[in-house]
Amino acid sequence: MLKKISKVTVVIPCFNDGDFIEETLNSVFKQTFQDFQIIIVDDGSNKSTKEILKTLKDDRIHIITQNNRGPSSARNIGIKNSKSEYILIIDSDDTFEASFLEKAMVILNDNPQIGGVSSHCNIFVNKNKIISEHRPKGGGVTNFLFDNNSVSFALIRKKIWEEVGGYDQKMIHGFEDWEFWIAITKKGWKVGMIPELLFNYRIKNKNSVDKNAKMNYRESNLSYIYKKHKDIYANHFTDVVDFLSDLASRNKRNEIKYKTSLDFRIGKMILFPLRFIKRLLNNNK
Repeated sequence: MLKKISKVTVVIPCFNDGDFIEETLNSVFKQTFQDFQIIIVDDGSNKSTKEILKTLKDDRIHIITQNNRGPSSARNIGIKNSKSEYILIIDSDDTFEASFLEKAMVILNDNPQIGGVSSHCNIFVNKNKIISEHRPKGGGVTNFLFDNNSVSFALIRKKIWEEVGGYDQKMIHGFEDWEFWIAITKKGWKVGMIPELLFNYRIKNKNSVDKNAKMNYRESNLSYIYKKHKDIYANHFTDVVDFLSDLASRNKRNEIKYKTSLDFRIGKMILFPLRFIKRLLNNNK
């Protein structure tokens, strides 16, 4: 069990990230703010990851093992076992800069209306090769209605997690962090954003959870979020209409752009003789 009560508990869900977990932990240990303990939730990882977790020897680390239930469940069990006022959520393949905890603590201590603090982030692959940057704005509920204006990485007050009943464990195909931000901002909390690149988000492969969620589960996830929080979308009906109108306009522009593209014209030329033959065959029946 955890040895003492610290100001911050770092909760790290881990699923098959044995190759990266030590790098994540090193970024925790390098923080300028040192009053923390760490809970790693092994969410049904493979044998090689479990072997690496066994080698972690530090009094500040506590490991909880469960069958694979997804990131929401892993975060919830980690937070539930924490006795800290503040919780840092970070995935087991990501890292963050040494000053983040210290800067985020100041923001939470000085701004009682802010429930969680995140930062801008670098998106990287392989050996820390940065391929892009992400600069969310944070804010209140209107900033999260149609887009996730934060990332999953954040220092939060434990009491906001308690207020909304934790992360939604029904959301096993991504977007659970966005839904969490909607749930807490709906209650009047704000999400603070440090406008510095202090978080490093790793893309491991083309089949990552985030990409899978966007490619295969985006529509079902959005439907779930909109229905679960239909009260807030009803209260912002004008914003919903504006969003849908803008979306329809963008789709129309993209359709026109595609139909005037070289690829579309070439494809049309290639298919023309096939369609001509098909019409002849149909006429001869």
